Amino acid sequence: MKICIVATSLGQGGSERAAAMQSIMLTELGYEVHLVLMSNIILFEFNGEVFNLGKMKNKSNSIFNKIRRALLFRKFLKDNSFDAVIDNRGRNNGLWHEVGISKYVYRNLKILYVVHSASFKQTMIKNICVNKWLLKNAYKIITVSEGMLPFLKLFYNENKLSCIQNSVDIEFITRKSLQEFKLPYRYILYCGRFEEFSKNIKLLIRAYTLSKLYKKGIQLILLGEGENKNDYEKLAKNLKIANQIVFQAFTSNPYVYMKNAMFTVLTSRFEGFPLVLIESLACGTPVLAIDCETGPSEIIQNNVNGLLLESFDENELSNALLKMASNEELLEKFRSNAISSIQKFNKQNISNRWKAILES
Repeated sequence: MKICIVATSLGQGGSERAAAMQSIMLTELGYEVHLVLMSNIILFEFNGEVFNLGKMKNKSNSIFNKIRRALLFRKFLKDNSFDAVIDNRGRNNGLWHEVGISKYVYRNLKILYVVHSASFKQTMIKNICVNKWLLKNAYKIITVSEGMLPFLKLFYNENKLSCIQNSVDIEFITRKSLQEFKLPYRYILYCGRFEEFSKNIKLLIRAYTLSKLYKKGIQLILLGEGENKNDYEKLAKNLKIANQIVFQAFTSNPYVYMKNAMFTVLTSRFEGFPLVLIESLACGTPVLAIDCETGPSEIIQNNVNGLLLESFDENELSNALLKMASNEELLEKFRSNAISSIQKFNKQNISNRWKAILES
């Protein structure tokens, strides 16, 4: 079976890591895997052959350059006669861009659209009729969270919908996390894109400031890149904690940071199925997250492998940071439960679910 995986890139975000993992799982199942990348960023390990449209993007990204890339994309798909195409893109590049992809590039192909974030709901509500039409010919619409299914059932035939959570390769992550790594201070960790609309990182910075954990020598590492980095640096400076927050660029091995963190924090307004939480738990590191609409509640067992907060209240988050950072017995309890709590998301289980859908 010949499969094409389409992704924005193979670097920086959770959906990109999920696409990389798909390539590994499907290759190990014996499929021939090709990847199409919209941007020329490759950080994560993957399997398969890459068709890198990102290398063909010019500096101006002109309309003519976009059309040329769309034509090349269509030709690549036709020439390779794929049995299925798995589209992991965010599909938030504008109406005409998505019309071109869904109605021209993907015409007469078996397309599986993966919805990686609950922010898709906002996109859908903006223009329900158009968005229903764009995905009308999908073979399957796959969500990464059970929490997204009720909303999608309002617009699409239930037979088209499935849920396959993001997977985790515990052995691989364990091996990578044990590489030599040492920092001269204790820290809590955020790992992900610097994008305020969905990730809500300003709340974390304010709550960290309020907690005064820096007075105990506990720093906050923000591991990632993105358009709002300057905003976060300015906020840290205004709050007079610029020296206590470490901005670390994306790395191909974030697992050493997770393994050595006291715990990992996620304050997102929107998520799908946050890969960073299961990766942190795979490292044996507890997690703290706010129970946004979908995702965290499917991973975090409150007071078992971490803490799950009910609101976006700054004081509540500050108190939770203090509670976890100040209670070694509690952290040890969470650590002891971390890996066992995510076994259902291991690579083998999720691989079998992909196989069942692709061969149905």
